[in-house]
Amino acid sequence: MRKPSDLYQRFIHLCLAAEKLSDFPALSLVENRILSLLSMYWSTHQPITVVESMKISPDISTSTVFRHLKSLRSKGYVELVVDEVDNRIKYVTPTDLTADYFDMMGKSMIKAMK
Repeated sequence: MRKPSDLYQRFIHLCLAAEKLSDFPALSLVENRILSLLSMYWSTHQPITVVESMKISPDISTSTVFRHLKSLRSKGYVELVVDEVDNRIKYVTPTDLTADYFDMMGKSMIKAMK
């Protein structure tokens, strides 16, 4: 049986290789972190507003998060959906590209365990 640290390192290696070989738009480290944090909400079907997402991490300033949200939107990873009742509220939602990206990462995890 492999050590957990070996599995994790293999997983990272496979993810990096998959990202390099894929047609997905490249993500910066901060964009990747923001996408991962947003996935905690999306996986439980919790809506998250742009304002809430700007406060998603104490390590990243709100202006930096907002700048990277705009970048994630331009790359096709997120959409900003206007609230049906209050036009001032926008929700950050994943796109099909995000689902495909997470699928690729999940497959890398499965492959690492083999």
